[in-house]
Amino acid sequence: HHHQQQQHQQQTHKSLADASPSIVLTTESVNLVLQAWCHSNNGEIAAERAERLLHWMEDLHSPESTAEGSASWSSFLAKPNYQSYATVIEAWSRSAVYESSHPSPSPRDATSGFSEKESKEGGRAKNNAISAATKAGFECAKRAEDVLMHMQRMHEKQLQWSNVKENLDQYSSEIQPDTRVFNLVLKAWSNIRGGTKASAIRAMRILDLMQELHHVQSLSAPKWQGIVLSKVQPNLQTYKLVLHAWAHAAHTAEGPDRAEEILRHLLSLSKAGNLGVEIMPDVECFHIVMKAHAESVRNRRKGDDGAACVERAQKATALLDWMELLALRSSKIRPTTESYRIALSAWAWSHHVDAPKEAESILYRMTRASDANSSRDANIADGGNDDASTAKDHSDSLVRPEVRDFNTVINCCSFARKVGADKSEEDDESLLQRQLAHMEIFGIARGVLDALLSSPYAQPDSATFSGIIRACLNLLPDTDDRDERVIELFKLAYQTPLVEDPSSARITSTSSERMRAPPGAGCVDANVLRQLRHALPSTEDYIRVREEFEDYRRQSAGEQ
Repeated sequence: HHHQQQQHQQQTHKSLADASPSIVLTTESVNLVLQAWCHSNNGEIAAERAERLLHWMEDLHSPESTAEGSASWSSFLAKPNYQSYATVIEAWSRSAVYESSHPSPSPRDATSGFSEKESKEGGRAKNNAISAATKAGFECAKRAEDVLMHMQRMHEKQLQWSNVKENLDQYSSEIQPDTRVFNLVLKAWSNIRGGTKASAIRAMRILDLMQELHHVQSLSAPKWQGIVLSKVQPNLQTYKLVLHAWAHAAHTAEGPDRAEEILRHLLSLSKAGNLGVEIMPDVECFHIVMKAHAESVRNRRKGDDGAACVERAQKATALLDWMELLALRSSKIRPTTESYRIALSAWAWSHHVDAPKEAESILYRMTRASDANSSRDANIADGGNDDASTAKDHSDSLVRPEVRDFNTVINCCSFARKVGADKSEEDDESLLQRQLAHMEIFGIARGVLDALLSSPYAQPDSATFSGIIRACLNLLPDTDDRDERVIELFKLAYQTPLVEDPSSARITSTSSERMRAPPGAGCVDANVLRQLRHALPSTEDYIRVREEFEDYRRQSAGEQ
C-alpha cells in the first residue's frame, strides 16, 4: 500500500514538474534568516543585511520582474509578509541601541577621538557635544522609521491593487503596520544611549502619528462589543517608551517635566476610559519620572542654585504623594520601597538646609506604610478567606525600610548646608541662628538613629555610626560637649552588635576584608575609626577612647 502511494506521489510530481520547482523557497525560510540577522547582535551590519533581503523579496514580486514572463513562477517565490517587515524594523531598532552603546574604533572616529581630548581640557564648552556612537544610533533609528513608512506605503499599494483586481481575499491587510511595529521604532528612539531632546521629539512624533492613524482607522474599523478594533493604538508600553525617551534625554533641562506632563496626560486619559486598551499608568511609569527628577538633582550644573534642586526634589515627592492617594482607589498603583527611596535620594542629593526635615518625613511615611502593610498581612492571615495569590501580591508590594534608608537620612543631615551662608560676613545673631538650625538638624539625625535602634526590621551597621559621628562633627559647635557626644556615640557603636545581612553576603575582596569590623568590635570598622579620629581634636582623647575600645573588643571576642 505504501509503495502504491509513493508511485502515485511520483506521478503527481511529474505532472507538476513542468509547472513548479521541486524546492519552494518559502517566506518562512527567508524570515528565519531575517530573524538570525536580527538577533545576531551585529549592529548596523546585521540590519543592513536584513533590509537587503527584504528588498530582494519585494523585487521578486515587483511588476517589472513579473512582467518578464515569470508571472507563473512568482506565486512560488517567497513574498514578504508582516513578520518580514517587523523583523527588519526590529533589527534596526536593536542596532540603534547597539551602535549607541558601542563606540566604533573605525578610522573615521580617530579624528573625533583627538578632538575629545582637546575638549576635556577646554572645559565645559564642548561638553554638550553628542558622541559619535549616539549619532550612529540616531541614524539606525531613522532607518527603522524609514522601513516602517515603507511598510505603510506597501500596504496602501496592496489595497489599491486589491481594489483593481477585486480579489480581496488574497490581499486584505496582511502587511498593515500595527501597534507592535510602531512600538519597535519607538524603542529605537527611546533606548538610544545618550539620547537627547531630538530623539525624544522623534519619539513624540511617532506617538502623534499613532494617535492620528488610530483616529482615522477607528472611523472605518470593525467594532467588537462596542470597542473599536483598529490596528494602531497607543498602549501602555507606547507611553512608557515615550516617558523613557524624555526622562533620559541628555543636555536638556526640560526632560523630566515633559515626562511628567505625559504621565499626567496618561492618567487623565485612563480616567476617561472607553479606550478599549489598558493605559492606566503603573508604578514603573511613576518611577521613570521620579528618577528623572532625582537624577537632575544629582547631576546639577556647578552654578545651579539650591532652589532649582529643591523644586526637583519637591516634584519627586509630589509624585510620591500622588501615588499614595491613587493607592487608596486602585490596587494597581501602590508605592513600593523603591518609590520612597527615589524621593529620599532626591532630597539627600539636594544638600539643602530643609532636606533633612523632608527626608525624615519620607522615612517615617515609609515606616508607617510598612506598619500598615504588616497589619494588612496579619488581617489576610487571620481572615484566611483571601486566596493565596492575593497574599503573594501583598508580599511583593511590601514597603520595608532597610538600614540604608536610615543611613541616607543621617548622611543627608551631615551634608545639609545653609544655602549661600557666608561665614566671614556673619554677625553674632545670624551665627547663632545657623547654630540653632544645625542643632535641630543634628536632632533629626539622632532621632533617626534611635528609630533605627528600636526598629523591628532593620539594625544599624558601621555606616550608620560613621554617618552619625560625621553629623556630630559637621553640625555641632566645636566644644567639649561635642567631644563627649562623639565618644558616647562611638561607645554605642561598639556595644551594638553588628547583624550581618544574609542577602548582602557578597564576595568580599581583601580590601573590604581589612575594612570590616574585627570580631567583638560591634559596628566599628575602619571607617568609624577614621571618623572618630577626625572628630576628636586632641590626640590624648583619641588614644584613651581607642584603648577602651580595644579592651572591650578583646573581652567580648574572648567571650565569643
